[in-house]
Amino acid sequence: MVSAVRKTKWLGKSWMFFDVVESTQDVMRKWVLSGALHGAIVVADMQTCGRGRVGRSWFSPLGKNLYFTVALQLPHSHPPSGTLSLLVGVAVAEALQKFEAKVYVKWSNDVVSESGRKLAGILVESFEPEPKKVWSLVGVGINVNINEDEFPDELRTTATSLKAVCGRELDRFEVLAEVLCSLEFWWEKWASNEFDLFRQAYERLDWLKGKQVIVFLPDGTTVEGTAMGITDEGELMLTLPDGTRQRLVAGDVTVRTAGA
Repeated sequence: MVSAVRKTKWLGKSWMFFDVVESTQDVMRKWVLSGALHGAIVVADMQTCGRGRVGRSWFSPLGKNLYFTVALQLPHSHPPSGTLSLLVGVAVAEALQKFEAKVYVKWSNDVVSESGRKLAGILVESFEPEPKKVWSLVGVGINVNINEDEFPDELRTTATSLKAVCGRELDRFEVLAEVLCSLEFWWEKWASNEFDLFRQAYERLDWLKGKQVIVFLPDGTTVEGTAMGITDEGELMLTLPDGTRQRLVAGDVTVRTAGA
């Protein structure tokens, strides 16, 4: 774990490592309430109750992957909070590319392989433990060395790992080191309102742009259209079949297959 934080300037210099926890998000929330520093990180070898967006579980087997949460105190002035998970996606994707992995960002919380299978998930939870002190807990799960046949049945066609994409096993802490360096760089840009640089990076990595998609909205309805990138608020832009534009704040996106 020590080797993973040697290359950063400030991110991860305060850290906790656990063999097993219920959730790194929950451990970090308690740590922030008791005085964690900006940039603190909680890493676990296994989670028994790891979670993703909207309360979904995150498959977290022992010793195969990376599961960690970073605590970041938001500056008073910053881009819209809805762009933070996308920024983390860019940071993770650029870090994984250093291992010769072809990876992309999929709105709104995923990093995917060239075929669209999920490599990493991101969960950003914000809270205000003190007046005018807003923290974001950035949870990241990266499938590193798990074999595809080790995924549960419901994930085998939709998830993959760095090992599968790169054709070799990787040192998880080398991966973590690259992710932390990348996240530190992008956080500093985001916190300084250097939004144009982020937009350019996101556009290079946008897996959905130009694809025909179906978006499953939180209210149970669906919207179909062509993905056209993101807004400055981090919303997904769609061009609908009638030519009108729609901006979506949240939803699960599936790419339409030919004939569907």
